[in-house]
Amino acid sequence: MKLVIFGATGMVGAGVLREALAARDVEAVLSVGRRSCGVAHPKLRELLLSELFDFAAVEDQLTGHDACIWAVGISSVGLDEAAYAKVTEELTLTWARALLRLNPGLSFCYCSALGAGGRSMWARVRQRVEGSLRAMPFRHAGAVRPGFIRPGPGIRSRTRAYQAGLVLLSPLFVFVPLLLRALPGLFTTSERLGRAMLRVVEGRADRFILESADINRIGG
Repeated sequence: MKLVIFGATGMVGAGVLREALAARDVEAVLSVGRRSCGVAHPKLRELLLSELFDFAAVEDQLTGHDACIWAVGISSVGLDEAAYAKVTEELTLTWARALLRLNPGLSFCYCSALGAGGRSMWARVRQRVEGSLRAMPFRHAGAVRPGFIRPGPGIRSRTRAYQAGLVLLSPLFVFVPLLLRALPGLFTTSERLGRAMLRVVEGRADRFILESADINRIGG
């Protein structure tokens, strides 16, 4: 499988990238983003764009892929719906449609969030993205809604509040097996999340929306 990953500089994307590079059935990975992910690997190639909405000039580098994993996300704190939707909805769907046009039969996995089924502004935007992706003619598609994620070694969150929470809670991470059994609907790891997203694009998921418990089950 030849895979495209968006958001490999973030916590979720970095975990997916690590699992993809270790997977035997992943032949090659293209990381697309504004900044380098800082990883060197024989399977990995990077495409750096200063403006993610402007990629017409590099479309020739976006063909020949089997799947895409989307892990780009921003916080809704301090943003109105239009500003939040600009990245969360418009950017996601612009790339999804372009990649599907350039790669017929593409599979796609979208990283949403726990609570995306709610009524808040950010949840409504996420629901629109999930619905639009579900309606597209991908070979396989799905959306993951992770809760709290324990990142793998060396992986950090770029969201300051989340990273601060990770530091405070780090003593509890010795109990990860217990947390996964006791709180599967709220807690997962970057390893399980990465594997679950890969299994979505491989056609091995049994539903479109994967909540945290589904992520732990499928990515276990």
